[in-house]
This record gives sequence, structure tokens and C-alpha cells, in this order.
Amino acid sequence: LKEAQIENLVTAKGYKDCVAFMGDNSVSVVVSTESGSLTEEDVAKITDIALSETGLPASGIKIMAAN
Repeated sequence: LKEAQIENLVTAKGYKDCVAFMGDNSVSVVVSTESGSLTEEDVAKITDIALSETGLPASGIKIMAAN
């Protein structure tokens, strides 16, 4: 459920597509953008969403651009 919530919130922010994978103490978020890369601002926005949805520390969150 948390994975779907993260995915929906990220795409609602205007990103093309998003897939989230949850582990026991971590989450990986793969985001597709128009440019194929993520800016520091993009990473900050997505990290904020993942933090609020999972309660995990920032060290447990990995944000990646889909190629």
C-alpha cells in the first residue's frame, strides 16, 4: 500500500512514471522524467514524499532516474 501511495504522489507531482520498491528498512524509488535525469530539486521532492509515507530515515531512501 505504501509503495502505491508513493508512486501516486510522485506522478501527481508531474513526473511521467514512478515505481517504488519497499524493503524491511529501505525504499527504492525509480522515476521516469522527460529529460531522463533528476535534478537535486527532483530528488528532494521525491525524498520528502518517501520520508512522509514510510517514516524511514533519509539514509534508507534511494532515488533513481529510469533510463
